[in-house]
Amino acid sequence: MRPISGDEVDPTRGPSDAITRRDFVNGALVGAGAALLGAAAPGHAAAATDTFTGYGGVGDYSRANGNTFAVVQAAHRMRDGVYSAKAIADAPLAEKVDLVVVGGGIAGLSAAYYFAKKAGANAKRVLLLENHSIFGGEARQNEFLVGGERLLAPQGSNLFSIPTLGDGTVADAFFTEFGIPRTYEWQKWDPTLKPIRFVRDNTSIFEGRQETHFDTAYFFSAGGNAATYWRRDIWRNGLKDTPYSDRARQDLMRWRADCGDISEAEKRHLDTINFKYFLETVRGYDPAVTQFITPLIGDICGVSPDAVSARRGRTMLESPDESDLTAFPGGNAPFARALLRGLLPKALPGTGFNSLMYGNVDFQELNSSNQSTRLMLECTVLRVQHTRPKADGVEVTYEKGGRLSKVHAKAAIVASGGWVNRHILADMPDDLRAAYQQFCYAPALIVNVALKQWRFLYDMGVTACRWIDIPDGFGWVCNIRQVMVGDAHNPPLHPDKPIVLTFYTGIPIPGLPAAAQGAAARGRLLSTSYADYEFQVRRQMTRLFGDNGFKADRDIAGIILNRWGHARLIEPPGFYYGTGGGLSPLERVRQGYGRVFIAHSELAGTQGWDSAVEYGQKAAEQAAHVV
Repeated sequence: MRPISGDEVDPTRGPSDAITRRDFVNGALVGAGAALLGAAAPGHAAAATDTFTGYGGVGDYSRANGNTFAVVQAAHRMRDGVYSAKAIADAPLAEKVDLVVVGGGIAGLSAAYYFAKKAGANAKRVLLLENHSIFGGEARQNEFLVGGERLLAPQGSNLFSIPTLGDGTVADAFFTEFGIPRTYEWQKWDPTLKPIRFVRDNTSIFEGRQETHFDTAYFFSAGGNAATYWRRDIWRNGLKDTPYSDRARQDLMRWRADCGDISEAEKRHLDTINFKYFLETVRGYDPAVTQFITPLIGDICGVSPDAVSARRGRTMLESPDESDLTAFPGGNAPFARALLRGLLPKALPGTGFNSLMYGNVDFQELNSSNQSTRLMLECTVLRVQHTRPKADGVEVTYEKGGRLSKVHAKAAIVASGGWVNRHILADMPDDLRAAYQQFCYAPALIVNVALKQWRFLYDMGVTACRWIDIPDGFGWVCNIRQVMVGDAHNPPLHPDKPIVLTFYTGIPIPGLPAAAQGAAARGRLLSTSYADYEFQVRRQMTRLFGDNGFKADRDIAGIILNRWGHARLIEPPGFYYGTGGGLSPLERVRQGYGRVFIAHSELAGTQGWDSAVEYGQKAAEQAAHVV
């Protein structure tokens, strides 16, 4: 493959229209990002105010691609204490309700839904406060319209296992209660085309264990001007055609087979050591194994193997035979939408699964005054504290549109992430504050690239790709999917038709402690402009696919960035079980305090849609006892 460098010229453009750094205006590439799919190119004023968010797609989620510039600004005002104690104290009382729920993600929606359900005919007044422009947390979707085809892709939360009917799990109860199907139809493949195997989600491709189920290729580069090359299905022949040493090949194959259930006693032991130590000292693997899985650990755990608990690293990998993992076209957005429909049926009209998946939200119905439960968007909570002097209620102060207001409630469920909670819970006990200080987070970036066609992948015979050791490269893995279809959504699956190519990437920084890694990675994520990321993505795709017919200007219809500054709860050694015989940070946070109950998906240790539902439900039960 032709080596591509080009710090000054974007190699994704042809010789006649090369983009240089001089084409950037205030960090934004004029006409390349926001102009995609027919949107207007930004003027100087727009570029100067927001070079961060970039193109957001179409539909209900178009102003909510990850943590947008407006959300980040508001969150940092809260974090930095921009509003004085006097300003917060003087904020006018807007209303009184029975319950305030902070956070409109799956956990917050679950808390509100199950609280209202328990109240039954004795309707309680519930107010949800959400800081984004739409509900769902990380369970949101991107939407494109390319060549008349509506394409959906996940913003973050993705992947689920279909529960067995009657298995007693949270997921089983949820599927039953909300009528979520347990069987699905998928895009059809044209039998006149050569066979090619697709994955149906965006995370099975991470591990190297599921690759018997789909066609993938690895792009190897030794750096500099050394030869670069593709290798398909590298595990089938024991990594024979890869650049690894014989020992590294053997150890990578051993690692790949090292899965299965482990005892509780072993989990406790593994929680005392880091994953790098486990791999290289306990298992004796070649350091090439650690290097190979560092991007994977960075994506799922947020940091490199030397900063995460071996318990987390050892238990996160699925068996190569695991095949019941799937995903909705827009990630886990339907779970949040189901809860919203249960709470506010008029906000998402309809009754069937198609309308749940693809219907438009009636935003006016979210905050209608003639209903007992309301959801207010674009509200950043600044403080949660008990009323004084009796502490028989809770006072919540929030910012909306630059104005401060407060609401009084009999109780509060705080379903925002721990990185928010430790700033806004003004009167939490010292031991809870100490527990939250042990919570640290790392970012993630999910990039969805709408393609007008993908014949360059078809000609290669692959639908998923990974790359190894590319200097200044972007990401480490990408894929296209075979998506589920229905009466309201059935895009064609053909190499000459539009599709979405998705990149999931963390930012691991080996050598730093867990919290420092998360902070450094977050700084990198937040300080990079949309235009620079667009440049990196286009350059990387040209490096990977240029010799196979890919042309960025011709083939890319749009690029959406979904930045999540605190996407991953980091689990360093000792986090899950605690140290010195005391409560683990997780156990203490689960307890809440007074009339403040805490519900976020991190309380399970690892984040998931079902743990968000579970802890939202538990907080609802706790709140119901005092309201």
